Amino acid sequence: MDQLKKNNGGFWLALFQSMAFVAPAASVASFFTTGVAAIGGSLPLTYIIATFGVLSAMYMDYSFAKRISHAGGYYAFVRSGLGNKLGTLSAWFYLYDMIAAIAGFSTLYFGAIVAPYIPFLNTSPYGWLPLSLIPFAIIFFFLWNGLRPSLWYTLISSVAEISFLVIGAIIIIILLGSKNTLAPFTLTGHPISALGLATVYSVLSFVGAGSVIALSEEIKNPRKNIPKALVIVALLAAAVYILASYAVVVGWGLSNISSFATSTNPGITVYARYLGPVGLVIFVVLVANSFISNGIAQGNAGSRTAYSMARDNILFSSRWAKVNERTGAPRMVIGIMIIVTFILMIVFGLIFGPFEGGTILITAEAALLYIIHILGDISLPIYAKRKLKYRLKAYLPLLLGPLPATIVYAVAEYGVFIPIPAYPNSIYVYGTLALIGVGIVLAITIRHKPVHVDQSVFEQEAETK
Repeated sequence: MDQLKKNNGGFWLALFQSMAFVAPAASVASFFTTGVAAIGGSLPLTYIIATFGVLSAMYMDYSFAKRISHAGGYYAFVRSGLGNKLGTLSAWFYLYDMIAAIAGFSTLYFGAIVAPYIPFLNTSPYGWLPLSLIPFAIIFFFLWNGLRPSLWYTLISSVAEISFLVIGAIIIIILLGSKNTLAPFTLTGHPISALGLATVYSVLSFVGAGSVIALSEEIKNPRKNIPKALVIVALLAAAVYILASYAVVVGWGLSNISSFATSTNPGITVYARYLGPVGLVIFVVLVANSFISNGIAQGNAGSRTAYSMARDNILFSSRWAKVNERTGAPRMVIGIMIIVTFILMIVFGLIFGPFEGGTILITAEAALLYIIHILGDISLPIYAKRKLKYRLKAYLPLLLGPLPATIVYAVAEYGVFIPIPAYPNSIYVYGTLALIGVGIVLAITIRHKPVHVDQSVFEQEAETK
């Protein structure tokens, strides 16, 4: 069998595939710290601004998803407008991104964040290792056994995360009483430059909102369900982040906010302070599971990209584009992902420690993801003009809609490289450049096959507008 299973899930399963990738509970436990370090108590303001940037970014995903159904996701989008070589470059970047994200965020960060709550593991420099193996095993168990069980797991996990974060934030806000204030929605004395940097961190909290596009060959009615899921997941995540960030910074105390960024798991600490020991246990469990469901969502997207690369004879042999008849999982490429993920997790964890090692991996991932999105934003209007023969009235929104996101990603890309950080963080700079170099060589040297696209999804769009 060499075709992915059709109709593996509908709208709700598609929506929560993306929400699991966003991993709101894990983001509250990790990205809130970096954001507060940059902007202090104004963190909720950055999430309001980030929402507009993310909606701009989703516009490219939304516009392409209405027209192209392809397991390669961004790879197919870029290739449709900018051609085979840049499409191949995007495929290489995205495949690394998904593998590195599982190794860095879903496993190493899991070990780093959970270890402090297990005393006999926290005292050992290698206490993170058995912990990191837990999400590693669960993630690949679900990937190996097919898409549908994975989608149900991510749906249940995401609903639990969102419910706890929202209900918990509302309880915190009520208990704060007269301490509630509008100050977190202002700059509170910080310069605009600090707002820009903190907003970049907030945008990172939404990474993965578009991951469901890689499942478009397996989702029911993808032309309708995937674009709708993209919009709703962005708005839902924004609402959760704005509410939770306000509750966390005010619950911590604006007068003492400088200590937030230097504390261990401050987001969890605030929820525990107001919700008690039971709240602490629930949140720690949800955060731990958030890393796992995030890794499953990443694996779903990454394995479909790898499968499509094999199908198009890019990097992998076309003989590897096989799908297990019983599960519908592309097990050959999943096997490669298991091996590479394990190597990255062990090497970077042992050399740099789980948090530093994970940070190096996911920062390089973010740098490549920005490039993919910029290429996709450029590809969209070119595709509309050349392939769909759109006239100016229909073409102009596709040119201007993604522009704010392109600017945000360009600024973020600049921030990754300038200034070059001190060792060991400088490794992600040189590692990213090396990955770009390898991608360019692959793009130039690989003999490309035609893009496999489900013509029924977008053939009606090819008429002159």
